[in-house]
Amino acid sequence: MKKKFILPFFLLFLSAKCFSIPLILTEEEREFIKNTPIVTVGMMPDFTPFSYYIENEVVGFEHDLLNIISQKTGLVFEKNIGKWTNIYNAFKNKELDVLTSISYKEYREPFTYFTNAYYNIPIMIFVKDNFGEYNGLKSLSGKKVGVLKDVFYIKELEKIGTMNLVFYDNYDELTKDLVFGKIDALIQNLTNINYLIKKNLYNNITLASELSLPNTSREDLRLGIQPENIILSSILEKTLSSISKKEMTALSEKWIGSIKEYPGGHINLTNAERAYINTKTIKYCINPSGLPFEGLNEEGEHIGMSSDYYHLFEQMLSAKFELVETENWNQSIEYIKHRQCDMLALGMETPERKKYLNFTSHYLDVPLVVATKVNVPFINHILDLENKKIGIIKGDAFVKILRGKYPSLDIIEVDDIYDGLDKVKDDQLFAYIDTLTSIGYEFQSRYFGELKIAGKISENLELSIAVRNDDEELLNILQKSVDSITSERHRKILTKWVPIKYEEKINYFFIWKMIIFVSVFFVFIVYWNRKLIKANSLLKQAQTYIEEKNKELKQLALTDNLTKLFNRRKLEELIRNEIDESRGENKTFCLSILDIDHFKEVNDKHGHQKGDSVLVDFSNLIKDNLKTTDYIGRYGGEEFIIIFPESKIDDVYKAVEELRLKISHYNFHTIGNKTASFGLTLSQEGDTMESLIKRADNALYEAKESGRNKVVVL
Repeated sequence: MKKKFILPFFLLFLSAKCFSIPLILTEEEREFIKNTPIVTVGMMPDFTPFSYYIENEVVGFEHDLLNIISQKTGLVFEKNIGKWTNIYNAFKNKELDVLTSISYKEYREPFTYFTNAYYNIPIMIFVKDNFGEYNGLKSLSGKKVGVLKDVFYIKELEKIGTMNLVFYDNYDELTKDLVFGKIDALIQNLTNINYLIKKNLYNNITLASELSLPNTSREDLRLGIQPENIILSSILEKTLSSISKKEMTALSEKWIGSIKEYPGGHINLTNAERAYINTKTIKYCINPSGLPFEGLNEEGEHIGMSSDYYHLFEQMLSAKFELVETENWNQSIEYIKHRQCDMLALGMETPERKKYLNFTSHYLDVPLVVATKVNVPFINHILDLENKKIGIIKGDAFVKILRGKYPSLDIIEVDDIYDGLDKVKDDQLFAYIDTLTSIGYEFQSRYFGELKIAGKISENLELSIAVRNDDEELLNILQKSVDSITSERHRKILTKWVPIKYEEKINYFFIWKMIIFVSVFFVFIVYWNRKLIKANSLLKQAQTYIEEKNKELKQLALTDNLTKLFNRRKLEELIRNEIDESRGENKTFCLSILDIDHFKEVNDKHGHQKGDSVLVDFSNLIKDNLKTTDYIGRYGGEEFIIIFPESKIDDVYKAVEELRLKISHYNFHTIGNKTASFGLTLSQEGDTMESLIKRADNALYEAKESGRNKVVVL
């Protein structure tokens, strides 16, 4: 029951994957907006992070999405917040114009027009930690399994018939009953349950598996509109198509990214703190020549570890940060002294600095090491450097510390790391002291084979966020941010910027590896020590997190790295499943193999990088033109397979023919138009995976031989 009048706008939506489309409304549509004062919308109160409450205020991805639609069209939305069952039934009874978060199912078509999906979420199975080994849906046979009433995959679960389904009105009660053992498992999307686990510090729930049903892969979130309201449907579809990729990415980073990447969800700020970040641009200074911690590239852009942390803070807080450029680290210190910037992402707390700065708890521990020429013996202790000229960057916190602790050292202040290492190379200094990360980073490009790390000293650089001491509000906000950064995120940033690849001929290679290991280990220790009061809860949380990551790794093993579609291994598994299903239930399904025509010309003429870009665009084009129940994967090279479950050949032929036409009219960037040839076949009794693929491949060969850019059925 798809509406044909929407097809042009659907095609526009596809091209909007790369850029925004101007919103052009008809006179009839503009008149509708003018004469429609209110559009009623049903939304949930507990569907984190899409629609949920923070301190009595309903917020989330979908609320921002409706705001964008209002700004673009002038439509005014009246939000009806209620449990899913209530708003779903109100929509079915024509009491609401629009319903958010509805997923496509064929049985809903009589009372719903569906827009394209604005987000897809994996559906997961959660169990208690004493559940035992989980071996697929058969493990839930005879078990009490909690699900939300009227959720879109209910019919598939009921069809299995082996579970005792228990229905709930809201996510909170559903999760709580699993915690207290009233049910054995629950099925729900990942973001909702993760949020509740971390919000309530539940420590006895674990992730068992991703839900896999014949007609259900992920929860596809769409706007549902009353099917007779053709004009409103057209307006909303057009407006969604006009939203640029940049706007959608910003929404995802603000709401979904924070839930996915930072356990605990969105940071809970007070009203005053929220007002602060909504109205103030936070100015920050850096060390412009302090890579890999921070620095400026040739274009004057902020790069390095602190750049990654600032990007993290922007995502977590939805705040705006602005770099105040300085010539060197000393000038940055002077700027923050005189309130010309508000903060430093990486600063060491010292008594002197505490006179004008406040510090968060430290979140990075980095060893200090000694760099010398390659012929210098290994340095066991810093006192081995007595009466030697030792370089340290001017203004560095360790200048005063080391002078006070080791007065016998002859410390020479240098302008920056290059000045220090160059003077060691030219015998003007015996050694240079800096962090493992900074020296290691420079050894990779400028001093390889000339200098070495000759030893580690006992002091470590403990890095915190430094904030001007007249801004307590900002300090509190940033402390909450530091508390929310996971050890995994710290590790990713550290290992991104700390080089670890050295030739074995360098005699300090083993030492380097050990120091890297210690450095990473210290990061974990710092993080966990800060959370000791919640050690038991965090242990369970970490276990859940690791299992989630393992699940992601398993998913990666089934996904093509370039196109993000299913890979050959997963495709073959799906084909076998479909063959098994068709045998048991006397159903048929279709399979198509398609190949980009003359793809070798793209690689030969434009290079393999452009060829990869075409493959990615081609994959997205196919994926966006298929039903959510269809499977698409990259079989190899420029060859793809599409599986159409429970289908008939005539219906699929029409769909494939439409897809072929859309491909032929698509304008690939700098390449122009490309075509594709399709081989299509219907499953037959006695088919094996090999016979089915062979038949489709023969059809593809015939399509190629008879002129290409066509669909052949065998």
